[in-house]
Amino acid sequence: MKITRLLGDSSDFREKSKKIDGISDLDMLKDIALNESDYRIRIKAVRYISDDDFLRQVIYDDPNRNVKVAAVDNLTNHQYLKVIALNHQNCHVRIAAIKKIDDASLLSDIAKNESNRSVKKIAFEKMKKIM
Repeated sequence: MKITRLLGDSSDFREKSKKIDGISDLDMLKDIALNESDYRIRIKAVRYISDDDFLRQVIYDDPNRNVKVAAVDNLTNHQYLKVIALNHQNCHVRIAAIKKIDDASLLSDIAKNESNRSVKKIAFEKMKKIM
């Protein structure tokens, strides 16, 4: 189903947001997450998706960092989280992944070797919490 048929041509966030709440079809949610022009609606769609492979795609392909962070929030695959925490180009996305990691060794490596001070600080704080 095309997004325009589902959400209409409305630019009203509240109207579109209410329609998202009623969608249970995963393919429709994925279509919205990939193709909706309003990043806030993409975030809302992503929050209903638990497909780790799809979320990983969003994390690397969506142009908006807030959508990427929302996708990280739903991600459960620990290997994906590790790779994102170590390598993603956006520090906000990396921080979101670090907050979900409980591997003390990995957190220690990030805290010791990271050049971005914000990322380094979050990794160190998370490491202290789990130890």
